[in-house]
Amino acid sequence: MSCFRCTKCGCVENTALSYAFEHFKDKQYLCSECDPQIGRWHGRFEKKSADGYYYDERGMIYSPEEVDIEKMELKNNRDFKMIGRYE
Repeated sequence: MSCFRCTKCGCVENTALSYAFEHFKDKQYLCSECDPQIGRWHGRFEKKSADGYYYDERGMIYSPEEVDIEKMELKNNRDFKMIGRYE
């Protein structure tokens, strides 16, 4: 599941449940609720803040459980480059 942080409200959102790729070119990463084309939360999972998540150079975010902090890689052994952390 590819997730990102909504630039408007700061929640965790899934790229498949929003028009994310239409907005990425404009650096607007909008969740379904903040996107004027949709305007409501999809209800597939609970809406929650992305605070404490880690992100990569593409803007995709990962929960602390997905990241091995010692090795700075995803726990499924894919390479992961730590760029920052949402506080």
